[in-house]
Amino acid sequence: MSTEVPPVKQQRLTAEAADDIKVVAVGGAIQIVGQITQRSIAFFFTVVATNILGVAGYGLYRKAQQVLAVVAQVGMAGFNYSAMRFIARARARGDVGSVRGAARTGLTASGIASVVVGVGVFVFAGPIADYFSSARASPEELERLLRIGAPYIPAFALLQVLRYCTQAYRTMVPSVVAGNIIQPVIRFLLGVILLIAGFGVAGAVTSLTISMAVAAVSAGYLFVRMMTPEEKAASPRYEPGAMTRFALAQGGASLLGVQSLGLGILILSALSGNREVGLFAVALALQGPGGVFLSGIVNIWAPVVSDLYEKGAIDRLDALYKTITRWIVTFALPIYAALILEPDLFVKFFGKGAADAASIVAILAIGNLFYSGTGPTGYVLSMSGHPGVNFINSVVAVAVYASLGAWVVPRYGAVGMAWVDSGVTAAVNTVRVVQAKWLVGVQPFGRPILKPVIATLIAAAALLAWRLVPGESTFVQAAGLVVGAAVYLVIL
Repeated sequence: MSTEVPPVKQQRLTAEAADDIKVVAVGGAIQIVGQITQRSIAFFFTVVATNILGVAGYGLYRKAQQVLAVVAQVGMAGFNYSAMRFIARARARGDVGSVRGAARTGLTASGIASVVVGVGVFVFAGPIADYFSSARASPEELERLLRIGAPYIPAFALLQVLRYCTQAYRTMVPSVVAGNIIQPVIRFLLGVILLIAGFGVAGAVTSLTISMAVAAVSAGYLFVRMMTPEEKAASPRYEPGAMTRFALAQGGASLLGVQSLGLGILILSALSGNREVGLFAVALALQGPGGVFLSGIVNIWAPVVSDLYEKGAIDRLDALYKTITRWIVTFALPIYAALILEPDLFVKFFGKGAADAASIVAILAIGNLFYSGTGPTGYVLSMSGHPGVNFINSVVAVAVYASLGAWVVPRYGAVGMAWVDSGVTAAVNTVRVVQAKWLVGVQPFGRPILKPVIATLIAAAALLAWRLVPGESTFVQAAGLVVGAAVYLVIL
């Protein structure tokens, strides 16, 4: 008796696997375009702001922005992730009533929570500013900026929940339009106008708030348009308890993520001056291009994980996980290698005052090699029903990060903070890979990943050899990067 798989079944599985890759590839490509647009605009805004405000002035703005971003995550309460997962699950089951109920629950809960948090920030801006201002910084300036930016909190929460609602439909177009194009373009244009007009850091914070509100309105319009007539007409079915439990666990994990929390900025704000904050912020801005590819994949990856896991298609999930990790590594590794080897070239864009950020750039890039090189592991854990594991990882990581940061920053400033950031990032992402293999049965590394790794090593060697060329001008350094990129492409 033959044990071969029938041709029809084999073809069906192949078609399903191909569809998985197509969904992620198309969604990821759209998101990457959006990320490149957003990060490019943010990069140029940073260049303009540091040249107009100076490194210390930009550090003050970045401090206010980070505090607002953290409290906005609190206000969102994780209901963006919960709405996406429960809408994706309902659509997989054909339950149109639960689609509408999940969207309403997510928007209502995050709206109420974010307004409460926003009011709290406005009322208690003074104590918050005192906590995040060292002896070398004036808390009154930060207090005023937090009050100006308080409306940013509910606007941010509503924008993110609406974007994640659209992502549950396994498409990235509405989310990218609202969050990666409309919001950053308005922030850049309005922010530059206000900076040139002399409104200083207050103008930059105002542009942040207004752009977020406009983007939230556009996201709401796009979400309503993409709902099917059946979903709009269905009687909503609610699961507030289940959605809240998932939201709090995953929201806590995301809030306490080292990258999303911006803990380095917050620790430097509390223990050092605005200049150290500015240097660290410049170094973080330069990490952006390497992170585009991971952040471009994860938002479409999350609903796909939920869909495949619910169907029990673990083999397809494992194969897809390896594939997209290889994509991420192929694009990200050479960028981080360039940041490690030639950081002084990149900081020149931010003016002479930013030259001291070069070593920070290289140190942070080392940690980001692990962050991108392990793929979107956090979403594998959360979207397969293990958000509590992610939460525990984040709590431990933040505790270690904060403890080490409080010890090294008074002695070593932003450079010490960078080493802490890099070490914790490497450790927590390594642990997540082990957990995903143990709990879900998938891991991100296949043999094809060796090709971009080897190509990066050879290109790095070529870039180091280029240093034998006489001269240390910007042109010579840039030519070395071109040579390294050419070698990478040829080897790849």
